[in-house]
Amino acid sequence: MADTEFSASVHSTLVRTAYARKALLWAQQQMYFKPFIKDQISDEVASTGREKDAPAITDGSDGIITRKSQLVNEAGDKVRVSVLAPLTGEGVVDDSDLEGNEESMTYYTQDVTVHQRRNAVRSKGKTSLQRVKLSFREDAKTSLGNWLAQKIDTDIMLALSGLANAAGTLSAATPSSNRRWVGGQTTAGVVSHTANDLDAELGSGTGSDTYADYLFGTQVIQTVKRKAEIAGAGYPPIRPLMIKGKKYYLMFIHPWQAKALKAESAWINAQKDANIRGEDNPLFSGALGEYDGVIIHSTDKVETRVGDGTGTDPSTYFESGDAANSSNETICRALFVGAQAGLLAIAKNVGWDEKTFDYGNKTGIAVGAMYGVVRTEFNSEDFATIAVDTCVVAD
Repeated sequence: MADTEFSASVHSTLVRTAYARKALLWAQQQMYFKPFIKDQISDEVASTGREKDAPAITDGSDGIITRKSQLVNEAGDKVRVSVLAPLTGEGVVDDSDLEGNEESMTYYTQDVTVHQRRNAVRSKGKTSLQRVKLSFREDAKTSLGNWLAQKIDTDIMLALSGLANAAGTLSAATPSSNRRWVGGQTTAGVVSHTANDLDAELGSGTGSDTYADYLFGTQVIQTVKRKAEIAGAGYPPIRPLMIKGKKYYLMFIHPWQAKALKAESAWINAQKDANIRGEDNPLFSGALGEYDGVIIHSTDKVETRVGDGTGTDPSTYFESGDAANSSNETICRALFVGAQAGLLAIAKNVGWDEKTFDYGNKTGIAVGAMYGVVRTEFNSEDFATIAVDTCVVAD
């Protein structure tokens, strides 16, 4: 009879592999943006053409964020993504020749650079662990998984907003001129739009307008939606998401913007007839409501700036080229998005590493992932994102 022997090295490898998987799954489940991400499947699967594969065959462009994992098994620090522009030709009619009148497809390629992000926890020692009934590995999985989920979520929101992150892996990228809307509406529903920034319109808070004249509301939603639906010179309309044959856009707003929206009678009345609560599509899950084909999600992840009146601190304004926000002027950057607004490139799934210190008395656990996020652009215009800056009245 032969005994099965578990060597320390093999057991350690199995444990690390198991917990790497656990940490990955935990992080994915904790991500706010999880319902809005669609994976791009491999060409090998897509090329099968089998009917049973049809629901799975996608290029990821039917989600708000397209996730590409091609570098997981390949070398490289960049993922190149092709974005296909809509066809604009009229085609031919009746018996006119189609041959020789074909329309060329226009592609725009965009690179996503990946970076490694890591963090670790470390036990005080075996005596401390002996005193409590805790699983250090399980707690590390939870804490580090939550940390990673928060970092990816924050990077996605910052990338879509055109803002840099503290780690230095994201650089500021000002929203393109046709994909930024600045203004708001009065409590009576009158919309005002400014060219660049709210501070210039408000006259540093001393003019006839007040912050309450530039709040978020239903008229802002409709105005920005029209902006998304109409093509301009050199850029297409923003493509909506199709849900059960209907066209929808999404909008991420701050709870303070939601405060103004929920006080508006037009919004209250619209929600009486809304039927999103019965929808099983993940895009409706947790939504505040729907208005004019725009699904509204309220989240504190939306970026906020509180002005200091001078503009010397980047944390008090969105774009450095704008006038300084007035002192105590609070502005939130909502995001109106359509299909394929952002790209998430994964080069290395969550890794799990353990190390002992002090002659094995202390244990350290580290997790790390290699990924990159970018807001999709086409022909120097943001492809499917409109930054919407409005004033808010904070609590």
